[in-house]
Amino acid sequence: MFCIIWCGCNSDTKDIRNYYFPLKELSDGLVYEYHSVNNDTLAPEYWYYRSLRTDSAVYLVGTRYDAATLTPRQLVREEMVFNGMVVNDLLLYETDSTGRQQPIQAQIIAGNIFPFEVRDSGGIFLYKATWQSPAQQATYTLVKNRRYAGDTTFIFQNKTYDAVVFELKELVEQRQEGSLEQQYSSVEWYAKGLGLVYFKKNIAKNFVLEYRLAERYPMERLEQVFKKKMEQ
Repeated sequence: MFCIIWCGCNSDTKDIRNYYFPLKELSDGLVYEYHSVNNDTLAPEYWYYRSLRTDSAVYLVGTRYDAATLTPRQLVREEMVFNGMVVNDLLLYETDSTGRQQPIQAQIIAGNIFPFEVRDSGGIFLYKATWQSPAQQATYTLVKNRRYAGDTTFIFQNKTYDAVVFELKELVEQRQEGSLEQQYSSVEWYAKGLGLVYFKKNIAKNFVLEYRLAERYPMERLEQVFKKKMEQ
């Protein structure tokens, strides 16, 4: 269920479910390749999204891959409920002292990731997760307050798509012999029929991460690219 705090009751709602990732189209899986904006030194981000349907539910599984090694760094499993998408599982991967990847199971406290209805007057959608890092001997908590901020358009492969904008307030807390907090703002754009197409994180005054969707293609193509790299 969505945990929603509405900031007003008189505005009409807007149905935006078609602006999220196209679950029917992703039954065979697609790689979403994101490129950095205004910073060519940053490597692309590769996310592989695939939808799964059971007798009782529909899921979207997203896996983020390391740009250099094509090893998984993060896996998130979302479930479609009647009023949005919620995160059920989050796995983070760390490399141990032997060089092997170790999965870390996060605890999802509030899994709201995308609402199907929004209002112009506001509404806060809460996401919160916590996990323990054996390598760093620390506990992390991530909080995201997501708010619908309006409409825009996005050009992808010479085609213009309608899109919705979310503004976020994010908090990362690290507990390791004390507590350290970092707060920053971010923005997400979701285009109709595509899903997440643009995101920007204002980590610090001189540290901004900004990416936009560059391509979509089957996993086999990405595997071939990395296979050629390994053979060189």
